[in-house]
Amino acid sequence: MKKDKKIDPQITELEQKIGELTAGWQRTQADFVNYKSKAAEERAKYFRSANINLLYDLLPVLDNFQLAAKHVPANLENDNWAQGIKQIEKQFEDILSQEGLERIETVGEIFNPEFHEAVEHINSDKPEDEIVEEMLSGYKFDNKVIRPAKVKVSKGLSS
Repeated sequence: MKKDKKIDPQITELEQKIGELTAGWQRTQADFVNYKSKAAEERAKYFRSANINLLYDLLPVLDNFQLAAKHVPANLENDNWAQGIKQIEKQFEDILSQEGLERIETVGEIFNPEFHEAVEHINSDKPEDEIVEEMLSGYKFDNKVIRPAKVKVSKGLSS
């Protein structure tokens, strides 16, 4: 059987074209997969940012609940209304915690300017740079500080 010389170059040309189209299709498919991954990452970043803003806006409400709980008169400690307010505060804290809000540890910790803001240095029997009192709670979300804790820091024993 004799091969047609005209068909062989056409087959070679078509095979080459198929190879080029296949390679182009594979590149487009890879680009699309990369695009989907990048879009998902951007979306997640946007939602984290939105969550940080919302949590930051809710912190004064949490502060006010905590402040109110500290100042309940002794004669109302066991009052049903006061107990109900404390339960609402706890529920609010639990919801924020489930969303990823973490309270920054303070009293008894060593002062760290990444997490704490010193509002006062005081003489105390505690070692120098140990936090002795928390004035305002600090919080972090997604391992980022959204509000540093305002604290009083020990100067150590005065001479």
